Amino acid sequence: MEFKRDGRGEGAGLPKDPTVKTVGNDESKRYRKGPGNAAKMEERANAAYAYILTGGTRRQIAEQIAARFNCSVRTAHDDYSRAMEYLREEQQGTRTELLNHLQALRLAGARKALAKGQLQTFAMLLKDMGSCIGESETENTAADVKLNISIEPQQNQGET
Repeated sequence: MEFKRDGRGEGAGLPKDPTVKTVGNDESKRYRKGPGNAAKMEERANAAYAYILTGGTRRQIAEQIAARFNCSVRTAHDDYSRAMEYLREEQQGTRTELLNHLQALRLAGARKALAKGQLQTFAMLLKDMGSCIGESETENTAADVKLNISIEPQQNQGET
């Protein structure tokens, strides 16, 4: 088997016979270690997301990521930041759904408390429901209003 001696560039080091398959001209002979970098980054970020949901500090989670995926702590912190972005996006998308769900849970709890005669719990749940829908906003704005009263001196009515 003879190789081209072109030096550098296209075809350098390839056999003259095109039927001979080598690493240089056959994609299937190349060895790659698993998925690409983007897939690995995504996997680490998803793991960081799962660790965030289970609890722990940023440093603890970064150490877990670094140990599990054999990467640097700096890379693990980057993955943690990416996971926090995922969490922010998810929370923005589901915020209205969560508010509706919370209101339904409060209403069900209030019904159960009223049925059991737990009036204080019932009142507390009603207050929470009212504050969630903005019922007490008028009270807050009324408390913020400043009233200035000035008294002018009286004039004698006998003098004209």
